[in-house]
Amino acid sequence: MMSMGTTTISISDKLRKELLRVAAQLQARSGEKVDYDQVVSYLLSRVRRDEQLFKKACAPVDLDLSSIRDELRRGRAEDQRREGALEAKYS
Repeated sequence: MMSMGTTTISISDKLRKELLRVAAQLQARSGEKVDYDQVVSYLLSRVRRDEQLFKKACAPVDLDLSSIRDELRRGRAEDQRREGALEAKYS
């Protein structure tokens, strides 16, 4: 396996403290010592996962718009019935 070099980066004290906080949480979960490289890798993996979820949520779906519209209307009608029942009960 090829060894990768290391690089020094400059970050603010505030960011360093936040990374240390995340490192402490990861260390508490795993029970093993965690370094900043692992913390940054963990945070980047979460960003990638969140990106994938976002793309999936925004992807087009194969649904008939009229069925979606009908479902929304049924939901609104049900909300209005519940609201009317609550107003009658507490008025």
